Parts: sequence; C-alpha cells; structure tokens
Amino acid sequence: MAKKKRRPAKDAPSFSADYRSGSSEPVQDRDDVELDDFLPEGETLPDDDLLSKWRDESAAAAQKTQDRASRPRGKRRYGVLLGSVVLLLALVGVVSLAGMIGTRIYSSVTDDSALRAYDEQLACVVMQDPEPFDSPENADPLFVQNAALWKSILEKRSEWTGYDDAGLAVIPLGVVASSAREIFGSDFTLSPLAPTEETFYTYDSTDNTYHVSVFSNDSAMTPYVEKSRTENGMTVLTVGYVLPTDPYRTDASESAPTPSKTMEYVMRTDEKTGEPVLYAVREPA
Repeated sequence: MAKKKRRPAKDAPSFSADYRSGSSEPVQDRDDVELDDFLPEGETLPDDDLLSKWRDESAAAAQKTQDRASRPRGKRRYGVLLGSVVLLLALVGVVSLAGMIGTRIYSSVTDDSALRAYDEQLACVVMQDPEPFDSPENADPLFVQNAALWKSILEKRSEWTGYDDAGLAVIPLGVVASSAREIFGSDFTLSPLAPTEETFYTYDSTDNTYHVSVFSNDSAMTPYVEKSRTENGMTVLTVGYVLPTDPYRTDASESAPTPSKTMEYVMRTDEKTGEPVLYAVREPA
C-alpha cells in the first residue's frame, strides 16, 4: 500500500539552505532587507536629502513641460506676431535713420548758401568790373566811390535825404562813406571825388552830397562765386562774371550760369566787426 506524502504544517517556519562557504545552516526569510545590501561593497545610496532634492527638481521640470504644453496656442501666435511687429518697426527705424543721414550728407555737400551770400555782398563791386588791386588803398578811387554809391542805392534807400529839383536822389556823403567801410573794412576812409566824365551822379562839395540818377542795374554784370579756398589766413573766392543775357538770369530752371570771365577776390575778416570784407582783386592763378 503506497504511503501518503506528508504536507508541512501551515504554521511551520520556512527556511532555505545557504550553500555559500559550505554552510548548511538554515536562513530564515527577512522582512527588513535594505537596498544597501544589493550595492557593491564600499558604496552607499545617496542621502535622503539629495534624493528628495532630485525628486523635487524632476517634478518641477515636469510641471514646466506640462504648463508649456497646456498653454493656449493663441497666446503663442500672439507672441510671435508681436515679436514680428517689433522687428519690423526696428527695421523701419534703421532705414529711416539711414535716409536722414544720407539726406544730411547730401545737403551738406550740395549746400552753396555761403557762396551765394558772397554773390549778394559783391554785387556792387562786380558791376564796376574793377582792375586788379592788392589792397583797398591801392584800388582806383573812382571805382571805390562808384561801388559805395551803388551799395547805398541798393541797400540804403531809407537814408537818402530826398530829391533835388532835377529829380536826382540826394545821398549824403556819410551814407556813401559808411557803404565804403562795409565793403573794404571799418578802417577804410572814402575820399569823395567829382567825376571827370559825365556819369550817373555828381558830387556837391558845398553840402557834401551826391546827386544820383537812379536806374536799374539789370544791365550790369552780376557775380557768381564758384568756389572758395583759404590762403594765408584769408579767403580766396573764384568769382564768375555773369552777363545779363545768360540764361541763368532769365530762366529759373537753370542751375548755374556760364560766366563770361572769372577773377579771384581776396576776402579778409574785419577785426572790429568780424565780417568778411574785400581786400584784393586779382587775375586767376
């Protein structure tokens, strides 16, 4: 008759055999096994604080990723659009600034207002077509007087004292002498002369007045200063003489005249007034 196998009792302790080092002692199951037991000898697990910090950082990174993923797409598009607008405005600003700089450079290069100011100042001189001279004292006295008279006619009408019985304008010597100083310098002294030939005025030495037949200067030559340079502390102007028939004087669309001749006018600075005055007239070098 076959024998029945005995089953171990439910309450009997379980055991396992440890065959390491030839031991045959039973080892009971342990519920308090540590993770350190599975590490190589001499190594330990990180401290709990480091593990907690690592878990916190991992959780924060995961939360940021989730926040980005859950952000409404409309806001993203709005941000991209706003950035594009800012870049576009910046580009427009750069282009506008470059345009302004270019305009200023062009204006400074093409600005001839200083030369045109000399045109106005020298008008009463050029219309006399003077002979060259190296200082005001050496200039033809009749030329000096005529230039000063024309400056008085063109610019100082309010200082005339009226008209004589012949209808000639009466201009005091003091007015003409003042005009001569404005042309040649504050130290210049005009010597009044009675013209030896018939001309547009007479000089009355009894009351020191000029009696002038006033007429238009449209038929006279006018100056056009082409360029300037500095020489020995003075300004040398290249002055073109423009005839009345030049298209520049009759057609506003003409940008520059064609002078009939050119002369060099030497200008110095008046020490008393600080204004440029005429010092010499000479042939071009």
